[in-house]
Amino acid sequence: MNFITPFRDKLDHCLSIGQAPSQGLVYALDADIVIKMPFQYSIPDNLNDDAIFYLNHALQGFVAMERELAVYDAVANLPHANIARRLEVNSSTCLFLERLQPLEEIWGTADEMMRHRWIRELIDAISWLEELGFTHGDLAIRNLSVDSANRLKLFDFGSATTNDHYDYAADVKRDHSGLATCFHYILTGVDPFAKVDSAQEVRQIESRLLAGRGIIGAGAEALTDVIQAGWTGQAASTKFSQVKERVEAIMGATDLDIASETSEEHYQRLESRCAEWLKKATLDQRWMNPEDYCAACRAKGYEVEMDVWR
Repeated sequence: MNFITPFRDKLDHCLSIGQAPSQGLVYALDADIVIKMPFQYSIPDNLNDDAIFYLNHALQGFVAMERELAVYDAVANLPHANIARRLEVNSSTCLFLERLQPLEEIWGTADEMMRHRWIRELIDAISWLEELGFTHGDLAIRNLSVDSANRLKLFDFGSATTNDHYDYAADVKRDHSGLATCFHYILTGVDPFAKVDSAQEVRQIESRLLAGRGIIGAGAEALTDVIQAGWTGQAASTKFSQVKERVEAIMGATDLDIASETSEEHYQRLESRCAEWLKKATLDQRWMNPEDYCAACRAKGYEVEMDVWR
């Protein structure tokens, strides 16, 4: 099925992973800026299983955008140095962000001191989210990047849940496991899930880690207890602030002056470029807001409510 985005403008460099991503589509505007937006499919008259699969992806994308915007609204007044910077532009249909380099592309150039700093920066960002009442919900290596000052940054908050959400405790448990995998990768370059080709293989690895049979690679020995507690689920009810205290007791506290700060003037220049792009962009008149899209689905016989994914 063909999809549309809020804009008719052609954007060539898509950075999203997968053929039908549920977290929205990400395009590079230029070397410094990315734009993230939801997408939607035309609603066919014949609503077979394949059509419903794609419609559900579009609906999940709306909810993912809601969640991501909620996180960025919460950090708007106090941006965190290790959370990807949202570029403030007057748009409710998309999200502009600073463009970063994926951690996996730069990991091999980092020395031990930098990797230890990344560990401290990551747990600092996660603890900050916790303090604001969120957990990330999809903490994974693919959601870690590095800026031009080699500062680690966390992004992709489309799965984030608040501490009053019914699934918050389960998401925290998953994030503890994901954090352990991120810690292990940062320190060793080894991702236990790197070579999986199927959901069955993912489940097998998860079962092995949960049973305490995860192998700690060279370089991560100092955080063995922290990593194993995350993998085995023993840390499920532990606050991330407590994990931060444990990490800092082993590796020292985060030094915010180690990496140079990116100036506010730099971000303001990027925001001006975003506003200029948006001014020239052409809206796709076929685009529907979430309520209208749900109504259109129901009109074709697919009874759906956004709250199913909220």
